[in-house]
Amino acid sequence: MAEQENTPARVGKVVQQATAIFAGAEITAVLAEDGYVYGALPHLCRALGLDADGQRERIDEQPALAKGLWQFPLAQGRQLITTWCLRSDLVPYWLAVVSTRRMKSEKRSRIDIYQDQVGDVLGRLFGATPGPSTEVMLSSQNPVFAEGLAVARMALDQAQQALNRTDETSEEVKALKAAYDGRLSALEARLLPRAQISEEQAEHISDMVKQVAIAMAKKLGGGNFFGTVFGQLYRTFNVTSYKLLTQAQYPKAVEWLQKQIKTYES
Repeated sequence: MAEQENTPARVGKVVQQATAIFAGAEITAVLAEDGYVYGALPHLCRALGLDADGQRERIDEQPALAKGLWQFPLAQGRQLITTWCLRSDLVPYWLAVVSTRRMKSEKRSRIDIYQDQVGDVLGRLFGATPGPSTEVMLSSQNPVFAEGLAVARMALDQAQQALNRTDETSEEVKALKAAYDGRLSALEARLLPRAQISEEQAEHISDMVKQVAIAMAKKLGGGNFFGTVFGQLYRTFNVTSYKLLTQAQYPKAVEWLQKQIKTYES
């Protein structure tokens, strides 16, 4: 108790408050004066069947998470209730340290879904937009990167134009385009080994996860396995969201998902 009393108060100012309905649960969120979106920790914990006080203490023990844990006066009816809230972009990292070993599969799957999606859902309540992509930032900071990527994409565009112009050599041009596609992906992986995957790549990963989940449901006689597959993917590649996969991890993730599809379709 003495330690809690000595903990400096972290009280933020609410600019706007809204409520999201996610996976059947109501979660209050606020847009704070610092420009970040925060989700009400008690609401998140209630939706996931977690002890709010215990999770707050766990978050406070992690400096990287504690910086995003603030109190805000939330409007509930005619009252203002001071409530602990966690920055929405840190929610996946918090859920990554929640021990799920002894939980039932349904609860683990629910946590996986929240880990993957709820941060984006809360952010969209206030029209939050993502910052500039890693590719854009590196292009402006690294002329060599920008030039190399531009050359590769120009060659890819030329192959596409040739494909549109000719029918006689369409198979050869398709092969050329496929080769350029592969070289471009390899170039991105070399130049941006730690950069996050693009939106197009993320969409491809998401589609493959759905294929695995559907194949699992057919083979195992029904059920919803989307959360299960996402959870396995995250644990395999040590990420908290498929959107956080790196360029270097992307081809390995695709290969891993292809193997999963073959396993459950065979």
